[in-house]
Amino acid sequence: MIKRIAVLGTLLSFLTLPVAATLPLAVAAPPPAPAPAPKGTGTTPAISWNQLGLSNDIQLVGTNQNTDIGVPVPQGVVPTVLTGQIGSVVNLRNGRVDVLDARQVYLGSIAAPSNLTTTRFSINIAPAQVVDGIAKLSFVLRDDSPPADSCSQPSSVSLSDLANTYSGPTPNPRTVADFLPGYLDQIVIRVGPNPSHDQQQAALDLVAKLTHLYRPMPVRIDVDTTANPLTPAPAGVSRRVIEVRDGGEPALKVVGADTPLALLALSGSGAGLLQQVDLFADRRIKLAQSPTASVTSAQDIERPSTESMTFGELGMTGRVTVQGTTTLYTGFDADAFSVGSIDTAKVHLLAKYTPVVGGDATVLLRSGSAIMASHVLDNSGQLDISADIPADAIRSNVGMALEIRYVPKQQCAPLSDRITFELDSGSTVTVVPGMNNRGGFPILPMSFTPDFNVTVDSADQIRWAAQAINLMGQQSTVVMRPNVTTFDEAAKSGTALLTVATGDELAKAGMAPPLLPKQGETVAINGAPITDVDLNGPIGAVQAFSNNGRMVLAITHTGDLSLVDRSFDYIRSLDGRFSSLSGDVVATGASGDSLNLTLREGGPMPHQPNPGEGWKWWAISTIAIGAIVIVGVAAALLIRRRRRTVG
Repeated sequence: MIKRIAVLGTLLSFLTLPVAATLPLAVAAPPPAPAPAPKGTGTTPAISWNQLGLSNDIQLVGTNQNTDIGVPVPQGVVPTVLTGQIGSVVNLRNGRVDVLDARQVYLGSIAAPSNLTTTRFSINIAPAQVVDGIAKLSFVLRDDSPPADSCSQPSSVSLSDLANTYSGPTPNPRTVADFLPGYLDQIVIRVGPNPSHDQQQAALDLVAKLTHLYRPMPVRIDVDTTANPLTPAPAGVSRRVIEVRDGGEPALKVVGADTPLALLALSGSGAGLLQQVDLFADRRIKLAQSPTASVTSAQDIERPSTESMTFGELGMTGRVTVQGTTTLYTGFDADAFSVGSIDTAKVHLLAKYTPVVGGDATVLLRSGSAIMASHVLDNSGQLDISADIPADAIRSNVGMALEIRYVPKQQCAPLSDRITFELDSGSTVTVVPGMNNRGGFPILPMSFTPDFNVTVDSADQIRWAAQAINLMGQQSTVVMRPNVTTFDEAAKSGTALLTVATGDELAKAGMAPPLLPKQGETVAINGAPITDVDLNGPIGAVQAFSNNGRMVLAITHTGDLSLVDRSFDYIRSLDGRFSSLSGDVVATGASGDSLNLTLREGGPMPHQPNPGEGWKWWAISTIAIGAIVIVGVAAALLIRRRRRTVG
């Protein structure tokens, strides 16, 4: 949902970050030294590329070829240090990987180990050019003695465990505009121990909007329902506190400006309070460059749902050069359609490639282990195929792989004999909404977009609903829209439901979660077989299951509330948050061990082949492109040459 908002306050010109100087292009130059951090500058912890929507691994095969990766750079920060591991070295002597930016400005080199070991590396990428929120990095494998032709085993190396840090100014806030810097470790939204309905709604709206505002960086956002006085953030932690107050004039006001205890107070009653949250719809908050501001009106503009989107709209791009076999990975975020759960999906794939006038070339389209389509590449230079995405592969983050094979006609062809293959942005994905999927965690947050209901057993438990929204929102390209209501009203609705509920409430509503709390410390396990088990200890669980054609995410416990927090901590520790889970239950028992279980939903589809280990990568939006070249084709060419020689 987009809002048109009138803002009352002082509107000043924007401040821009200083542009980092760059080094001239040089092959042997040392990495540029990082500039001293200005006062008040904060640096993020290393954020894995998986959390940024990128593959965590890159396989570089063949020398002097650019592998381009676009690293997202949210507004208000700059990328600083790239870290990872280099290993899996094949046929490489005195090799290295040069890292360049979009202008081919040299950023640094990664020395390839001379043996079978894996070594850590660190590259300063602060001087990299940033365009439209993307810092494009080029990785180029260099070799002093590269293979002469395609019959030799190509040089290759693997980069893994990739992560990078960001930095940006985090001074004590003085105005509404500078209250949210480019990066924070945590945002705490305080509502007190007994928040009103409007405070609960405003708090969850804030969680959803702020989570989206900071994507793809995974900023933790918590709702505090305690009566504890405000204390400074621990040393080295960048934190902002927002206090939601029910009553008073509708306004946003910085309290305790320019101190470590500064907070942003949102006040108002009813709609007057709720519309203050709409200043966080995007970076328009930067306009309010005074200590106070007020959203005086807000008009909803519905974000339309759609059942068909182009690759360009979904950010699905990809271009590779091929000799042998190369796999191009791409994918899309199913949340972008805003239709909730998806039953089936079809891809109409268009691509351009170098016309094949000699040799053999094919393309194979798959998702997971399932082959969707294959096609011979000929001298037309145009690919036009359609395919259904297997039901077992449909989840919030849908991944696809194109295996492109090109074998030159010439025996032992020069390495320059390659074809180029590029996806057409006019390709389309068409979806059919429905619940005929495997359910469970794999379809979160897809099944909760854009609108869903929220209920809590008691007002102070709104903090658990906030954690679920924060974790789902980190994986969604659309802003989530929670609606706080009563359990009775939500149970009658067909809308997706996030609920903190007792076992009695769920049972009376006819809901049968995988783990249903009963009397004392007994739970009903609604799997196969159905059993009642006395655990002789408490349990806290987060469960995703279907009910009457809609998804339910239920937060339940049998006494020890801290076990629910432990379950959320387990989910938060995963790179993909909910998308890293399978099955339908995350539960923590009396000993504190958290488990991810498949009791009823979220596993392989019934009567479908088991997809095996599934995707070990996930690719979303504008930048998730990796390139893996299979060395076996070169070996096959070598065998063919030897047979010819023998004959």
